[in-house]
Amino acid sequence: MTTHPQIPPQDTDGPGPWWREAVLYQIYPRSFADSNGDGIGDLRGIISRLDHLRDGTPSSLGVDALWLSPFYPSPQADFGYDISDYQDVDPVYGTLADFDELVVEAHRRGLRVVVDLVMNHTSTEHPWFTESRSSRANPKRNWYIWADPAPDGGPPNNWLSAFEKCGPAWTLDPATGQYYLHSFTPGQPDLNWREPAVREAMRKVWRFWLDRGVDGFRADVAHRLLKDERLRDNPPELAPARRHVSVPGMRQRQLDLPEVHDVLRELREVLDSYPGLDGSLAEGRFVLGEVPISDDSRLADYFGGEGMHTVFHIAFWEQPWEGAAFRRTVDGLLAAMRPGSWPTYALATHDISRTVSRFGGWGPARAAAVIMLTLPGTPCVYYGEEIGMADAPPPAGLERDVDGRDGQRTPMQWDASGKGFGTGTPWLAPGPDAGRANVEAQRDDSESMLGLYRRLIRYRGGSAALRRGGYRSLDSSGDSYVYLRQAAGELLLVAVNFRHVPAQVEITGVDLPAAGRIELSTHAGRAGATVPLGPLALGPLEAVVVRLADGVPTDPGATAAPSKGPAA
Repeated sequence: MTTHPQIPPQDTDGPGPWWREAVLYQIYPRSFADSNGDGIGDLRGIISRLDHLRDGTPSSLGVDALWLSPFYPSPQADFGYDISDYQDVDPVYGTLADFDELVVEAHRRGLRVVVDLVMNHTSTEHPWFTESRSSRANPKRNWYIWADPAPDGGPPNNWLSAFEKCGPAWTLDPATGQYYLHSFTPGQPDLNWREPAVREAMRKVWRFWLDRGVDGFRADVAHRLLKDERLRDNPPELAPARRHVSVPGMRQRQLDLPEVHDVLRELREVLDSYPGLDGSLAEGRFVLGEVPISDDSRLADYFGGEGMHTVFHIAFWEQPWEGAAFRRTVDGLLAAMRPGSWPTYALATHDISRTVSRFGGWGPARAAAVIMLTLPGTPCVYYGEEIGMADAPPPAGLERDVDGRDGQRTPMQWDASGKGFGTGTPWLAPGPDAGRANVEAQRDDSESMLGLYRRLIRYRGGSAALRRGGYRSLDSSGDSYVYLRQAAGELLLVAVNFRHVPAQVEITGVDLPAAGRIELSTHAGRAGATVPLGPLALGPLEAVVVRLADGVPTDPGATAAPSKGPAA
């Protein structure tokens, strides 16, 4: 039997930090809901649809917090990730008053609000950069990273933009004769975080949004904030890499440097000085990091200590549709991370192809939803995943995004007509699956994708084992992934069949009762059934949550306080 990592339950003597038990929901504002008919989603559109996320009844999705992708003023070189003013709202999305109303309305429903924090770079149209490029003697020159050309007149070193279409990570500014660094598009010059004035200016940005009531930040590309001070070339083995690669004994010069953690500790100190919704510092604000690092041991350095509270487990959404792959990547991070750390899981984002498209249909997407919402960590649902939206890339020649991500950013499909999004022509065409993958069609169907997400989120909210319980993965036959979640008085077994045919799953290496009760299944008619566990019969692509007899001896970690019991 292979030994795999296990984690103990959280201490449940009292309420823990809200984010550890929350279900997050990502909104791409441009594509969620359009209130004024211009074809672009906006803040008032989001306000009008908050009840879909949480209205206090089982008819809503039941999530706990929303994460807003950038809505700041921007020339849209990278659709909002090129910010020209950190302390305002782009007029296409509304006003600061609209944002304030959104926070109030979200909080009234028990929803926290998390906003994107883009610290690595600004827009070339930001006043800071306008000053910086005006002359080499300008006081803000050192706010960005400038360098003389190489002897041949080319870029200062061999660093590449993360976007293939953008070539090198350097652009020459003819007026001053130097190159500026941009990790992404030439419209996104990198800030120089070694400059104290930059750090002070960004602290003001953090406080600006915290003072307006936001409950936390999602830190964009948090691993890129500091670059090699000497701007040395990457080693030849790493030179072709546009994003993080892991090579033993080597480190890329423009990302994942140890000094990054100094900045993240500063951010954490500011966050820790702000109370949460209940007025206590213990309730607090939080920061979720985007750290696209493939090496678990390095990723583990970014969360659970004095820096960010949690990070996306990037490898989770990079796996093939294989049970062993999912088990390996989940267990790998659990083994590497600090005790008490808490990762965040997502199946898709604005940067990642949608689950239905990536895994080939609703069957795998339904099973994947069960995995994401039953693992030990904070799940994050990307808008439209709850109705099974697929990628819908535009026809050749009509692409809008510099990195080919239009397909996963199409407008939310509220109904088959598209008018639920807004009355104007949407900025991207809805997907061809809108007739089936829409909220209106699934709203009253308990077995739909939306029905499944509602059941999963509601069940999770009532289950101490899923919110904060221990975890232990189990050896099992076939193409499956099986694990236990446990709190005192509540022992759940989660089992997923990754094959498109029925399976008899043998579970070994642990003493289990002869049978258990199915609490949730991706297949209709199975909930409530008592099923034998040796072996466990699963249908094609079926995922189940099985309740085992309370108090059965097992050891996925220490026990926790008694559960209230899952919601029906």
